[in-house]
Amino acid sequence: MNYKFISGSVIFVLFLSVFYSCGEKPDVIYTNGKIYTMNESNSIVEAVAIKEGKILDAGSNSDISKYKADEVIDLQGATVLPGFIDSEGSIIEFSKNLNFVNLSYVKSIDEIKDILIEKTKTTYEGEWIGGYGWSELNIPESDLVKMDKKILDQIASNYQVYLVNSSLNTVWVNSRLLRTLKIDKNTKSPANGEIEKDENGEPTGLFYDDAVNLIKDNIPGLLKNEMTKQIEKGVAEIVKYGITEVHDKTIGKEGLEIFRELIDGNRFPLKVYAILSGEDSTTVENYLSKGAEIGYKDKLTIRAISVDYDGLFELQQAAMFDDYLKEPKRKVAYISDNDLERIYTRAIDKNFQFYIKAVGDRAVNSSLNVFEKVLKNNNSKDHRSVLEYSEFINPKDISRIKDLKVIPSVRPDVCINDMQIVGELINPENAGKLGLWNSLIQASGKITTGSDFPFHQINPFIQIYYLTTRQLTDTVLTSIKNPDQKISLLDAVKSYTVWPAYSSFEESTKGTIEKGKFADMIVISKDIFNSDSKDLLETKVLRTIINGKIVYNNIIDVNKL
Repeated sequence: MNYKFISGSVIFVLFLSVFYSCGEKPDVIYTNGKIYTMNESNSIVEAVAIKEGKILDAGSNSDISKYKADEVIDLQGATVLPGFIDSEGSIIEFSKNLNFVNLSYVKSIDEIKDILIEKTKTTYEGEWIGGYGWSELNIPESDLVKMDKKILDQIASNYQVYLVNSSLNTVWVNSRLLRTLKIDKNTKSPANGEIEKDENGEPTGLFYDDAVNLIKDNIPGLLKNEMTKQIEKGVAEIVKYGITEVHDKTIGKEGLEIFRELIDGNRFPLKVYAILSGEDSTTVENYLSKGAEIGYKDKLTIRAISVDYDGLFELQQAAMFDDYLKEPKRKVAYISDNDLERIYTRAIDKNFQFYIKAVGDRAVNSSLNVFEKVLKNNNSKDHRSVLEYSEFINPKDISRIKDLKVIPSVRPDVCINDMQIVGELINPENAGKLGLWNSLIQASGKITTGSDFPFHQINPFIQIYYLTTRQLTDTVLTSIKNPDQKISLLDAVKSYTVWPAYSSFEESTKGTIEKGKFADMIVISKDIFNSDSKDLLETKVLRTIINGKIVYNNIIDVNKL
């Protein structure tokens, strides 16, 4: 270059460029990674620079080398994804359950015994021991018939034990708990439930359906200060799964107060998109009157309302067009179409997003009918209404979901379980309506995935495995229902990142690893895009980063991977 001919203005521009570059000093740089940005071009980069909780830049190692930071972390080739967004989970219930034992994976009574024995070693005598998640589908019939209070008495007679199944319609308790609650041979079963009794009329320790409430309603509750500490522990556990945000519809007024208190005290790393329950009319009316709350300290947003049209299929609570094969033959919806229309209209008028849980094909159809009627008379062009579960769908309703611009949200864990029992509950021909994940994506362009933790598997990689294989985790099924409804791994990951960010009106700030967005990222143990599907089940989260801060680290040397 002939420097004699460089004008003063060019020199000034070069000076500004250098000065500006110095002013953009990142707080931290991650290099030498395989970073899946999940942007529109699905590009993969090697490095990112982070400043004040946001992505300053992303590109090759040489691109980012122009920046200088006090902290540079070598990813040593590890895979990085955007943080996972779980489209349905209950933070409070998960936090409460930290005092419980997880029985989701047990396959025998002996396994339950072993877990309870370990729990007694860290629990004071006389305290309550809760367990959740055991499933009749995983335990042999020969073991199920043996379930009795005496088994629990043998291993935990000095504790008050209650074990709730995954469907929440059966609880198994020991003798000490029965005595505490004064339940004996004279206690009558409720109208829609059963206290199982032996040949002498004595309770066996098993409670079914509404009889479960005799136990649930008498479990000691936590005081607010205890709950605050418990929630702090809960969110610290949730981020270990690579979850950086939860869409939660079970919080309530007190829960929101606790969340704000923890956020204000910098003790709440997780992000929350709060969905107000339509059953909590006081809280709903309060927010409809004062308006949505967006991005409280970059952690909490409140701008959605939800209602349930029906319930779980396995409990015969899903509203289906065809009758069930056994009583009760027909499920009555939880909400009338008139009430649904009223609540939906009010939400739309107040610029609140609307979620409806619709499991059965009749529930989906009726919900879409109401959506169509209300939206026809409303000017809302970007309502982003969410159809949760969307488990059974008539093919003719798929196109309506597209036309109405409704976002389907699926529950893979629930659907996989229902695939095993669908022929027992309804005409097997209707199995063709079950879990139409691929069709939903083709129609609407997106789906979101909710785990419904803690009631179902929280691990996103297991949910992604279900979406991409439609297989159980421990059994290779030779016959898969609707195999064409498996989705690609890319779409499955998008259902946990890009699409839920859009679903919550947050696509400009999260969901991808791009300049200007929050630095919500996870470092994982395997390159899942170049691995066998079974490797998903072994993939671990090594580091979770939210707003640029490491909130979970599973690496001994923090300077290395």
